[in-house]
Amino acid sequence: MKRLKHFPTRPNMEQQLRDVGFDYFDLPSSDGSHYWSDNVAYEFRLAEIDRIEDATNELHGMCMDFVADEIKQGDYAYYHFNDLQCQLIEQSWRNGELSLYGRFDFGYNGNELKLFEYNADTPTSLLESAVVQWQWLEQIEGLQHRDQFNWIHEELLTRLQMLRSQSEGNDFHFCGMNEAGREDWGNLDYLADVAYSAGWRIHQLAVEDIGYDSESKQFIDLNDQPINMLFKLYPLEWMTRTNFAPHIPDSQCHFFEPAWKLLLSNKALLAKLWQRHPNHPLLLPAYFNRADINDRQNIWVKKPLLGREGANISYYEKGNGLEFAAKGSEHSAFYDNAGYIYQQKFELPNFDGMYPVLGVWMVGNIACGMGIREDFTAVTGNDSHFVPHYFIP
Repeated sequence: MKRLKHFPTRPNMEQQLRDVGFDYFDLPSSDGSHYWSDNVAYEFRLAEIDRIEDATNELHGMCMDFVADEIKQGDYAYYHFNDLQCQLIEQSWRNGELSLYGRFDFGYNGNELKLFEYNADTPTSLLESAVVQWQWLEQIEGLQHRDQFNWIHEELLTRLQMLRSQSEGNDFHFCGMNEAGREDWGNLDYLADVAYSAGWRIHQLAVEDIGYDSESKQFIDLNDQPINMLFKLYPLEWMTRTNFAPHIPDSQCHFFEPAWKLLLSNKALLAKLWQRHPNHPLLLPAYFNRADINDRQNIWVKKPLLGREGANISYYEKGNGLEFAAKGSEHSAFYDNAGYIYQQKFELPNFDGMYPVLGVWMVGNIACGMGIREDFTAVTGNDSHFVPHYFIP
C-alpha cells in the first residue's frame, strides 16, 4: 500500500462531482481542506486486494454464525437491550429478514489486517465508494494497468432486484432525519436511484414524518400510503426506542437494516468475537472489563458500544492505570450510558501525517468494494477525508 499525491485535478471536477449527486464534496475536513481531493490516491497490489476481500468474507461468515448462536442462546446481557428490542431481534431472524449492506472498518499496515469495527446498520460514504472514486479512476490520466476493488453499484442493483422479485408490492420508502445534512441525504438519494433502476417505485420522507394507522396496523407516509419496505438512515437503537416502536412487531413493514443487526452494530460484537475466536489473525484482543486485560504493555482503546464517527474514544494504559482522551475524538454525553469495550490499540501507518482506515463494503453476503477515509489523527472522525484507491498487478 502506497499513498501517492501527484495526481492532477480533473477539468470540471466540481461539476462532475455535483452531476453524480456528490454535492457535499467540499465539506470542510479537520485541516480546512475539502472532504474530497482529486490529487491523492492509495495504490495497492492485486495480492493485497485479494487478501482484504477474502478477510472480509471470512469475517462476515463469522458474524452470521455469531448472530445465529447468540439468538439461540438468548445471551443479551452486555447489550443493554430492552424487551422490545430482544423481541424484534428474534422475530426478524426467525422470519429470515434480509440485509442490504454494511461496512467493515480495518486497520492495515501492509502486513497485518485487523478489524476495528463493523458498521452494520447506518454506514455512509456509499456514494463516494461506489460511484465517485470509480469515476475518478476512469478519468485520471497516467495510470497503467489499474483497476479498483469496487463492484458495489452492481451488487446493490442485483440485491435490490432480488428483493423486488420477492416482494408482492413495488413501493420502497427511503427515510432519514429532517436535520441530517447532505452527506446523509446524498447517500439516501443514491440508494433510492439504484432501487429505481431495480424496478422499485421510490418514495422519500423524513423519519419524523412516518405515521401509523391503528386500524390497518400499518406505518404510513404523508400521503397515507402504507410503508411496506423501508430503508432508514437512522440507527436501529434509536428507532426501536421511539413512540411507534411497539407497533413494529405487528406491522407488515420490512426494515433495512433488519432488527437482528442490533447484534452486529453494537461494539459488544468485538469482545464477543474475541471470546469465540481468541488469537484470530483478523481480530484485536477486546474485553468488556478492564480487569480482564492481562497485557500491561500495550495501549487499549476504550470504545462506546454505540458510538459513531469516532465519538467518545479514549485510551487506557493498563500498566499505570491512566486513561486519557484520544486526540481527534469528540465527546458526546449521548453515548455514555450504553457502556464501553476495551480493544487493543493497533498502530495505523502514517503517510505524510495522515492515517488511513479501510472501509470494506458487504452487500448481502458479498464483499464487493472498498472506500478509504483518512484523518490527521488515529481516530477517524466526522471531518475526515475520503481518498480514492486503485490496484495494480
